[in-house]
Amino acid sequence: MIQNLNQIALDCQRRFKEEFSNDEFVLSKEFKEVFGTYLRKRNQNIDFSSYTAVVTTSGNNKIFMPNQWFAAAAYMAPFVEEFLEYQSLVMQILEEGNPADSNLKDYITTLKRSSDDEDQYEFREFAEKELKGIIPDEEINETAEYLSYFVFDYDWWFGSKTIDRGDAYYSPVLALLEVVNVTQEYIADISHAFATEPLLAALADQMIEKFTKQAPEGEDRTPIKELPKLRLTGGTNEIVYGAPGTGKSRYLEDKYGIPPYTIRVVFHPEYSYFDFIGTYKPVPVYRDTGNEYKSLDGSVVGTGEPHIDYRFVPGPFINILINAWRYPEHMWTILIEEINRANAAAVFGETFQLLDRTIDGSSEYTLAPPEDLRNYLLSVDGMSSHLTDGLKLPSNLNIVATMNSADQGVKPMDSAFKRRWNFKYLRISIIGAVHEKAVLRYADRYVYWGRLVEAINRKLSGVGIALNEDRLIGPYFVKPEEVGTKSATDKLLLYLWDDVLRHNRDSFFNSEIRTFSDLSDKFEFDDVLAILGESYSSEIEAQVPGTTEEDSDEEEKEETMSLEEKD
Repeated sequence: MIQNLNQIALDCQRRFKEEFSNDEFVLSKEFKEVFGTYLRKRNQNIDFSSYTAVVTTSGNNKIFMPNQWFAAAAYMAPFVEEFLEYQSLVMQILEEGNPADSNLKDYITTLKRSSDDEDQYEFREFAEKELKGIIPDEEINETAEYLSYFVFDYDWWFGSKTIDRGDAYYSPVLALLEVVNVTQEYIADISHAFATEPLLAALADQMIEKFTKQAPEGEDRTPIKELPKLRLTGGTNEIVYGAPGTGKSRYLEDKYGIPPYTIRVVFHPEYSYFDFIGTYKPVPVYRDTGNEYKSLDGSVVGTGEPHIDYRFVPGPFINILINAWRYPEHMWTILIEEINRANAAAVFGETFQLLDRTIDGSSEYTLAPPEDLRNYLLSVDGMSSHLTDGLKLPSNLNIVATMNSADQGVKPMDSAFKRRWNFKYLRISIIGAVHEKAVLRYADRYVYWGRLVEAINRKLSGVGIALNEDRLIGPYFVKPEEVGTKSATDKLLLYLWDDVLRHNRDSFFNSEIRTFSDLSDKFEFDDVLAILGESYSSEIEAQVPGTTEEDSDEEEKEETMSLEEKD
């Protein structure tokens, strides 16, 4: 069964960033022999020096490269291997039968450019049909889902060239490694070799395991004093925005990781600079007297005579800044939820000047921190050397955030603050949601959650009001385990009733709905959203595999019982 290609890509990139060293190293004799044999079988040749190699291609062109290219390629081999599985499977089912009945290359290009959910539904249904007999039945749905991402969402696998091309894996490999495409694209070919040749794959794994600093061949290999750890680069500022329930938090967590190297904070209207950066606060201290002090419940709250001291207490931003400076071999990330629910520029204060980054991800400018912050930083072991020229962000620190401009009472961001961030819009995509085909009861019938959300969004987009896309419904507005529960249904309806359609209810809801109580009570029995017209009914009703209109009464009874168990 194919795996999640996006997750494999991110895992390869994360491991590369955390483990790769720029130091020169020597390739093993066995590797040189095996890789040289591999190239010669393809009418190419390679000459190895201690730290470099020269490849002569079949066209007699030269490629000069350092040994680091081989190590970088080894990290990408698992991605290329899985990519080739995807490519092979997609091409196999499309060659078996092209649903568009057109030139295959043109059809693939059309799918790449399409953002129409209907095209994606059509492809998935076609893929599920064609996969029968190729893979086990229990793997078909998930495989078709992954293939749909592969065919339609090139950002999902970091690609750019159409999937039918023999070099389609070039762009994702180079993008994940963050190297220059034109001059270093041969790295992708090395990754392909590692992914397709078992003996080379084993040697690539060994290379990663033993990827340490080595002396040149013939020189004394006695261990030397360990050199300072290299600082990772690539720190960035990114804000992900979109409709509620599109998976913004999950996207950032998948991309930047989880604790301990990522910390999460939530902005809110009362959140301030002093919460985020830090400030002096009262801190209890105890003079040793041997006496125990207890609270009303009897628990010991301190040993000794209590006093109040005032100390600088750092906020989450300063804590992760310190970690990033002290531990350069890791990428650190602070993830801010709902960044625009507070006055973001005020929360960052003077530190927003540090958000201007150089090409390696460190701050372009430094600033003189306030005296209390400077004194605290100087008191932290190992920080004084990083404050010589002032305070700045290290290259191994990411600052990322989620934003939903549809929320009521959010704070607008000024242009000076916004220009220092990269923005990514996370569009609504029902296809592929974990609970896309979860069943719930609506209007005296069973419907799919994904199709219901799609029908609601389609109607919201056509009610004749100025409605921003980020006020539509994302698939994760309701969690998978909540679909069909009364509380989840009421959360959805309340959002529509009070937030989205407060002044336009008559243009959307059934004319008989006068109060929210009517809306909530009648949801399961009536078409309160007025979406079961000619163009919606067949789309949202849940269908049970293996049944038709000609099924027997007994089969219909079993279907009903099965759905009631899900309800």
